[in-house]
Amino acid sequence: MIIKEFTESYIEDSSPEDKKLFKDFLNSQEPYTSIFKNNPWLKPPDFKKPLQFDGQYWDTTVGRKHPFWKDKKLPQPTKEIKQIRKDFKQWGYALIEEGMSKGQCKTFIKRLLEQAEGEKLAKVNSITPSGQYVHTLINKGDVFRQCIEQDIEAVQAGILIEKFLDETLGKGWICHSFLANGAEKGYYPQVLHIDQSPLSPWITKEAPALVNTLYIPQEVNEDNGGTLIIPGSHKNIISAGSDGDVGKLNPAINLEAEAGTIMLFDGRLLHGTGVNKTDKIRFVAAMSNVKSWMRSQENWIISVHPEIIKNASPKLLHRMGMQAATYGGTIEGFGIGAAGKINETYGSTKYFREAFDEGKYLRVGQLSPRSSKKDLNKDYTLKKVIKEAKSNNIKTQ
Repeated sequence: MIIKEFTESYIEDSSPEDKKLFKDFLNSQEPYTSIFKNNPWLKPPDFKKPLQFDGQYWDTTVGRKHPFWKDKKLPQPTKEIKQIRKDFKQWGYALIEEGMSKGQCKTFIKRLLEQAEGEKLAKVNSITPSGQYVHTLINKGDVFRQCIEQDIEAVQAGILIEKFLDETLGKGWICHSFLANGAEKGYYPQVLHIDQSPLSPWITKEAPALVNTLYIPQEVNEDNGGTLIIPGSHKNIISAGSDGDVGKLNPAINLEAEAGTIMLFDGRLLHGTGVNKTDKIRFVAAMSNVKSWMRSQENWIISVHPEIIKNASPKLLHRMGMQAATYGGTIEGFGIGAAGKINETYGSTKYFREAFDEGKYLRVGQLSPRSSKKDLNKDYTLKKVIKEAKSNNIKTQ
């Protein structure tokens, strides 16, 4: 007989809406509730109707042409990390000039366009209201895996980017996702949003919990759907805080950048895909990076191809979140006590994934003193992994 206070009916009767803890805060849908209330021009388009151009956020131009922004000192492409820090803090974004060389751009866009066309032919292409997306880039070319590692063979500004992400997120950050966003003629703009939304309604004030690296392998502008941004809007979000009201915002602009530029932007900056008015698809590739304890958007532990796991460097494994630490990513307790550092054998979950791929992952189930010798002496994967970790004394980073 179940105790009355533990019955579903009693609990429901004792849980009226006005008594639920933190209800108003958790259901506030901030910062978007106040953003749309105080800025009706940010209302998303109706995807069932032809797109109109009469003063909405997507009906805009680049900063140097915009009446409000043209006299402001918005970020310009630079190779200087000191300026990048200033721009990022003031405006919520910074532009790395020639972050990829011409040759690197050519390799990147060639592979990306081939992949996009191949996915169409295979009928596995991802279509969004803005155009085609290409997901899980890690499986789709060496150049993309090199980007995740910030390898200078693919990204000549890789050392700068690595340093910047260490500063903004703290060492040990991981890759949240890496995908290519396409904008195509006849499609719609994205709703302006912040990429740190998974934490909402909590807003981190001191520093972002997510920082984006936007690879721009093609020129972007007002005509081909250059990313829409509201410069400095991260400050509006920060000022409002977790329980505040985001007031009136400045107008949006299209990003203007040459091929090879890399944009670093704050996870609290309002942005979205622009409208492409040309006949040619426009691709950029967004790599989101987060604190290591956050859940990644891409479920790397399942989606990454076995051959990539097998041949991955310690850095790439870490970026995919396959380096457990006490605060997250452990498997059957393995990783508790680990610091989550690159190349730290204790905490590497690669071995579990390899056993799974081979159909040999043997999990520890119910055991007791009455268990058979056969069950007690099974070659559990956990036992193998611990033995492997103890036999390796690898220097960590």
